[in-house]
Amino acid sequence: MKNKNMKILLLFILSVFMVCYSISQNNFPKMELNNITKNALNYMDRTFSKEISDDNNNAVNGPGDFISRFNKRSAGLNHHPNANKSGDTLFIGLVPGDSLYITGEYSYDGTVVVWGDGKLVFENANATIFGDLLVFGNTAHVWISNSVMHFPQSFVYERGIIAGMNGIIEVYNSTFDYYGLSHDLTLTDSALITWNNVTNIGFTTCGLSLNSQIIIDSTNQAGEYIMKDNATASFSNAHTLLVWHHIPETGILNFTFPDGTSIASLDFDGSLPGLTNINYSYQISNVEDVMWGLMPEPGSSVEITDSELRTVGVWFKNLPDYQVSGLVNNSHYTDFTAPISSHNIHLINTDVQTWSLYMFDDAFGEVDNCILGEVGTMVNSTCTMNNSLVDGSGGYLFANDNTILTSAFSYLNCNFQSGGNAFGIMAYGGQNMGRCIAFDKSVMMIIQANLIYNPEIYGDAMVYYLKLEGNSTEYANSIVPVSGAAYIEHASDYYSNDVGWYFLEYCVGSSEIWFPASDTVYGNEVFSGHLCDWNTEGLAAGNYTLKLTMCDNTPEQNKVEAVRQYNLIPLGTGISQVDEKSFNIFPNPVKKGSELSLTIENAQFVRIFCEDGKLVSEQRIISGLNTIKADFQQGIYMVEFLDRDHHGVYSCRVVVE
Repeated sequence: MKNKNMKILLLFILSVFMVCYSISQNNFPKMELNNITKNALNYMDRTFSKEISDDNNNAVNGPGDFISRFNKRSAGLNHHPNANKSGDTLFIGLVPGDSLYITGEYSYDGTVVVWGDGKLVFENANATIFGDLLVFGNTAHVWISNSVMHFPQSFVYERGIIAGMNGIIEVYNSTFDYYGLSHDLTLTDSALITWNNVTNIGFTTCGLSLNSQIIIDSTNQAGEYIMKDNATASFSNAHTLLVWHHIPETGILNFTFPDGTSIASLDFDGSLPGLTNINYSYQISNVEDVMWGLMPEPGSSVEITDSELRTVGVWFKNLPDYQVSGLVNNSHYTDFTAPISSHNIHLINTDVQTWSLYMFDDAFGEVDNCILGEVGTMVNSTCTMNNSLVDGSGGYLFANDNTILTSAFSYLNCNFQSGGNAFGIMAYGGQNMGRCIAFDKSVMMIIQANLIYNPEIYGDAMVYYLKLEGNSTEYANSIVPVSGAAYIEHASDYYSNDVGWYFLEYCVGSSEIWFPASDTVYGNEVFSGHLCDWNTEGLAAGNYTLKLTMCDNTPEQNKVEAVRQYNLIPLGTGISQVDEKSFNIFPNPVKKGSELSLTIENAQFVRIFCEDGKLVSEQRIISGLNTIKADFQQGIYMVEFLDRDHHGVYSCRVVVE
């Protein structure tokens, strides 16, 4: 019977959540990388706006990645539990009548699984679980009463609770402590969860599907709930609730949502006027701060009138060439049809705080010129996002499963994450806030992008990092030190890729003819510093483009490229071309911490770079005398003066003693 039940669970995962975890890595994304370089050369002079509000206090916390997270947590149960017993998994219910009663202090370093007819009771307990809680079985049952349940997390969605089959979880007068971070709650099949007087420390993302049910009465923070299939939910005496409405391929939702400031009573089900093929239902009673969300699939029809939508998370499935452009967060729509040909989304006198996009199986396309809350690829899909901003109001930017996600010429106010076997690429843009995190067996590529923190790598993940940095104005007829980063880093020995070689090329102006700019450097990783020297002997003053190519050491010789513009000025510029009376820098050398006097005409900005090319100071100056405190480490610095259009006027070197 146990094997039969597990087969039912596995079939459920396949049918409802659309994917089993892929075990094969994508081919190296050569086409995507070639397109990035081509577009970078075309858009080299474009300036991308980064001045977007970071006020995300009411942010949704990553519902798009929910399906992939569910699959990861369930992967260990794809066989009978007897085949999965390990030191970090506690199974209750492997034998008939198995049960465990816990009171007082308790700690377990791993996942807890209640299986079959297993019974687990926490009463007057202070329990710490360093893992997930999974409840699967025809009569599996968990009671939590007058207890505090700690689920330590070092990052969002590290922990979760899953109930499947006919599993039941009852919680009374208790606290769930997720260390203040977002976490998962999943109900599948005919599972039931009852919360009564629960304090939630951390934001809950919950998915309900098939015939599952949740009943919540009295909680400080309900969280967000994705309603699907025939699921039912009841919310009473609660605060902060976001209800996501999944609209299937043949579904119709023509509706007006009430003001969610405080809802005394609301019943929603498929019998309401304007609803077709929507079978889930929910009741709301005495709940404050209620928000509304939509998850429309391709082929669905949505018309919302006189409403305030917290979020619209558009699903893309089985679309070989989708195109999305012009969606902007925090917009009011008088009469608007979303420019997405695969969906019918019509908004009348309606506000949308956050647009998010989720790509699933066999969805391949592009996103351009949007301001979005979250973008993610799952299953077997591809997305290229250009000239856009993900502000984090819906979660983050993520690539999962067996997908390729490219963020090009775009900025993020949130995390960028890759997981599963995905390729996540960020190029020619960057982050105003957030972290880059690679999990599982994913490959993350950071190309000529501005990050706040170095990428973080976990599991068996790997990162390719390539960037040209430093002063963009240098002298012709000289030896120019080129600085930056070129490395491949992994968290384990799963991948054997390392830097095989890198070399530098240049082209003149907009020419497409490339010339060698350096010798090939073999087997050398540079995390930040000197890459090579560019001999500009015989080159005329003007604009040049440098291209740095890094090749790994695999038989496939996978290559990554980064390009950047440079301006070569005549050697000695400023002495021969600037009147000595109009320019002066004193003293030089200057003692650390002393004032440096700068006198120059026709310049409005000054930038100072250290020897390895890092910018250490940038400020506005006036025409005439200026003073700068030389509060730098001892060494040689490049001082670059720019006009109001940020074109180089003059540059020189200063020694700090």
